Amino acid sequence: MKLEAGQFYGKTSHTFSANNFQFTEKYYSSNVNIPAHSHELAHFCFVLKGNYAEKIGSKDFERNPTALVYYPPDVSHAEEHHSDGSHLLVEIESAGLEKVRQYGVKLNEPVILGGDKALALATKMYKEFTDRDKFSALALESISTELLIAASRKNTKRPERSQPRWLKRVKEYLHEYYFESIGLNDLAKIAEVHPTHLARVFKQFEKCTAGDYVRKVRIAKARQKMLYSDSSLVEIALDTGFSDQSHFTRSFKNTIGMTPNEYRQTFKIR
Repeated sequence: MKLEAGQFYGKTSHTFSANNFQFTEKYYSSNVNIPAHSHELAHFCFVLKGNYAEKIGSKDFERNPTALVYYPPDVSHAEEHHSDGSHLLVEIESAGLEKVRQYGVKLNEPVILGGDKALALATKMYKEFTDRDKFSALALESISTELLIAASRKNTKRPERSQPRWLKRVKEYLHEYYFESIGLNDLAKIAEVHPTHLARVFKQFEKCTAGDYVRKVRIAKARQKMLYSDSSLVEIALDTGFSDQSHFTRSFKNTIGMTPNEYRQTFKIR
């Protein structure tokens, strides 16, 4: 089954057009199975609330709040919703896709956009969509184009890079002990290399410093706690290694684009 432009399953809350992009917020009931279907237009799906299973071809995925996926036209997928939920759906007209295709990007496969930068763009997009003013159409077109560029970059295959084995050990350590105060010398002992060499190689392969990497891990852990627990923001801040709630709030907003309280109110699973 192929859905024409503007057609989606679910109940429509409201819609908005911004030049080459059409924005629609949809609500879905729990225990609803959506049969395999495709769409005439390429689109993004930003999961605002709810959990569901999705099947694309022979692959199965679990989608949770803040998941962001790009779908090219004519890609068949089916959904099985486990809870009440809502999605922001962004359709892209051919003229919008042409902006990236002129650089040789095809975007013929679905792309899962993870990471703090993509999430910050998506949350900013949703805020523009809900709190609109006379500049929102331009802002939404700009943000959507940035997301297309992000999807294009992730879709572009890059040459394999050879990472040193010690880098994997260091990252595993940071994921396990993210809540502790960790210095470069500590990491250098784990890697058995000089601290200066570690700092240079870490940035070469991870595109950020070890300190920035730890901050991202802490923010990711805090996001999970905010969605799936009732712990206070103070508790979450301390549990994830921040010195206090003020430090946590500042770091979270700089990374995600909204405060922890705004994030929890928007995406928490009820």
